Amino acid sequence: MKQKTIYIQAAQQISMQQPMSEQWMEEPMAYDEVFVKAVNPSFRDYMAANEARRMGNLMKRALVTTLKVLKDTGIEHPDAIITGTSLGSLDYTERFLTDMVENDEETLSPTHFMQSTHNTVGSALGIYTKSHGYNTTYSHGSMSFDLALLDAWMQMQLGKITTALVGGHEEMVESYFELLKKTGYVSAERMVPCSEVAVAMMLNTEKHDENLCEFAGVRVCNVTSIETLKTQIDSLLADNGLTMDDVSAVMTGINGNPKNDDCYADVLEDVFAKKPQLQFKNVFGENFTASAFGVYAAANCLKKNVVPAFMYSEKSPCKCDDLKTVLILNQMNGREYSVVLLKRIK
Repeated sequence: MKQKTIYIQAAQQISMQQPMSEQWMEEPMAYDEVFVKAVNPSFRDYMAANEARRMGNLMKRALVTTLKVLKDTGIEHPDAIITGTSLGSLDYTERFLTDMVENDEETLSPTHFMQSTHNTVGSALGIYTKSHGYNTTYSHGSMSFDLALLDAWMQMQLGKITTALVGGHEEMVESYFELLKKTGYVSAERMVPCSEVAVAMMLNTEKHDENLCEFAGVRVCNVTSIETLKTQIDSLLADNGLTMDDVSAVMTGINGNPKNDDCYADVLEDVFAKKPQLQFKNVFGENFTASAFGVYAAANCLKKNVVPAFMYSEKSPCKCDDLKTVLILNQMNGREYSVVLLKRIK
């Protein structure tokens, strides 16, 4: 069966960069802190004040990015809403559990409980946009957003949907950040800051002038060796009539922490030794759903056919003159890997 062409029609972000903007491509905001909260836009520009008061930051960010994407595309009711989040509504979960302890499980706030589950974001987006189609949430650590993409990809290829709102949303609280420090996941020397993420993007099977790029495929696999991963990459490229020679650049989730970066080192040296090597966490920070930023950043670079100098990794063997295809490589615990292929629209 011939593979259907899928596009990323629009995408928006709220991060430690200027929110709802591509200003980061020219003037990225730099931080010295190890933990940086997302820079929120003016929520009242998108929703009533009484609505905003009843929502946590995770929900407000997800809703704002979604509303902007819907406005940009003119799609009021996407066929599917698919969300990736590892920790879910962490802030409200913590508040709910704290209230249980402090109030002996009495007089608890229902708001904190109702908004504490992982699927709160997806269900609320469905209610707010009056979208009654397929709606699901993936909560699989660092693979959460990648699996959301895979779900949308498969359903579009099967012809079950033609539009999908895919989001990656993550928040961080101080107490959980301190726990991550103890595990060595964050705050290593020379590591990028720990951050938060809200990315919403619309996938569409129709070609539009405003489309950012082509979403050419995604693979998620358990890797036992470099050869296993290379086989998956070659297969993904072959499905699109491409070979490794056609790859313009590879983008990875290196973050300055040896525990993380060592998982990419062998792949970059063995498979992509002669390719431009890009990064994105130095701009957007580290969190469990940071791979959403990788797809968002690569899509914007492809649209403009520009790679900002600060997106090249220190070990990149060369620069890219003409950006046609980008492979985005993400990993979790050095075992689970995802590969996303994006192509510039001809």
